[in-house]
Amino acid sequence: MGFFAFCSVAGQLDLADDVRWSAAGPGLTFDEGLNIEGGVYYVESALRSGFAALHPGTYYDIFNNPAYHPDYPPLGRLPAALSNAILFRLLGGEGHPLYVVTYARVGSALVFGLLMTLVCAFTQQRVGVVAGLAAGVALWFTPRVFGHAHLASVETMMNLSYAGCVLLTLLWLAPRERLKATDGLVPGLLLGLALLTKIQAIFLPPVLAVWMLWNWRQRGIPALLVMAVTSFFVFLLGWPWLWGDPLSRFVQYFSQTTERVTLYCYYFGQRYADKMVPWHYPLVMFLTTTPVLFLVLGVWGMCRRGISPHLTHREHQLLLGAFSLPLIVFALPGVAVYDGERLFLIIWPIFAIWVGIATQQLMTISDQHWKRWGRIIVIALMLSPAVNIISISPCFLSYYNGLVGGLSGANRLGLEVTYWGDSLSPRFIKEMSEKLPQGAVVGIAPILHPLYLEGLKKDSWFRHRPDLRLIPYDDQQPDVPRYVFEIRRLADPWESLMTPPEGTEILGEVTKQSVPLARLMKLPGQSSDQTTIAP
Repeated sequence: MGFFAFCSVAGQLDLADDVRWSAAGPGLTFDEGLNIEGGVYYVESALRSGFAALHPGTYYDIFNNPAYHPDYPPLGRLPAALSNAILFRLLGGEGHPLYVVTYARVGSALVFGLLMTLVCAFTQQRVGVVAGLAAGVALWFTPRVFGHAHLASVETMMNLSYAGCVLLTLLWLAPRERLKATDGLVPGLLLGLALLTKIQAIFLPPVLAVWMLWNWRQRGIPALLVMAVTSFFVFLLGWPWLWGDPLSRFVQYFSQTTERVTLYCYYFGQRYADKMVPWHYPLVMFLTTTPVLFLVLGVWGMCRRGISPHLTHREHQLLLGAFSLPLIVFALPGVAVYDGERLFLIIWPIFAIWVGIATQQLMTISDQHWKRWGRIIVIALMLSPAVNIISISPCFLSYYNGLVGGLSGANRLGLEVTYWGDSLSPRFIKEMSEKLPQGAVVGIAPILHPLYLEGLKKDSWFRHRPDLRLIPYDDQQPDVPRYVFEIRRLADPWESLMTPPEGTEILGEVTKQSVPLARLMKLPGQSSDQTTIAP
């Protein structure tokens, strides 16, 4: 199943007609280029150093270069960087100096396939074949999880390392009646790898510590200490940037998550700074972005302790802790939360296991009452959420379930309809480029990072129109472009575009369920930027 999941993602992630074997996917997201550049920097540096890359001094030089920015640990960006390095050398990259975003996205697709394999295999081993397949389907057909797998970002790799730490630790420790100190080595290795992926791994140490102490009391302390020491050294050795000044750089990394620019969140019709978002935001986002069928099955599987004789109470404890702690932390006052489900995406692979458990129970009940027809009905029900994937494609991150009336209902309730730039899809840009005159000045709104505009110019489908001059839209500047691409991120709106002036012509829109997610506007009148500049 993991292979088919990989193929389904890899078949729809092309950004700028870069390959023939993949259809157009989501648009370039606001920080996708940053993630790729961070990974490509140390992969290419290591490759160019040859065998000298194995020498600590070489790594020290690479990671102390001012061009290196330690916002994320290295492991989360490696899949995108490695897939780019391989495909760049196999397929070439005409017009691209170092990377092709489409190539980098293949790394996320591969990681998604591995994540599917892990979740299916664990659930099948602990519960049964039906449960394993259903858990995989639940993860596959959750549109927002599926959507992140199309992007060259850290989220899908974080899902894999988080789920891998939890599930493999369960298989390693849960059957043991007594723990030895050396039993902490494997969980320590897994935890270290998760910490090397992204800051969300910080939820794992308290969950694992409480779980081990609760189940093994003082006998679990030696294993817990070995786990802590092992994870520390894996994290330290796996990130050479730390070697130069470990103590201060540890503090710098873990503190920079709170010392960052303020992002805004649009929630039930109001705009909030990230640390002022109401406490129920993560719970509401989970309940409204999980397909209703999976939501019902998952809650059923979570609550029925006796639903499977194979999944022990001890195993259920760790799954519940790994699932609930991110939701609890992001609900605490003063904790920054934004961008929909992105920060707590790690909970869905865990939740998919409970969906699988409940599905196997449902299949057993159907066999008892309806025989073969019951199985057909259950299979049809489990596959039905695939309709969501098809209907919202390629704007998977705009999905909302039937509890709020889908995307159109979420829009009426005042929820964010698109947040990461993916709705400015390559197909839309390609179609709209035919309506843009030669040499036109085109505004882009909003621009959340200055490098995003550069990414659009060289990495998105705009690279096929080098005559166009892309600029950040700003209605306070004297020269307002007449053509404007607007991403409908409601948390960062331009009022002059939300309610455009009379005479504005909408040249085209990306619309899902009657909700505009991106559009090209031609503003009225002649502005001082000329729409026919010589190329």
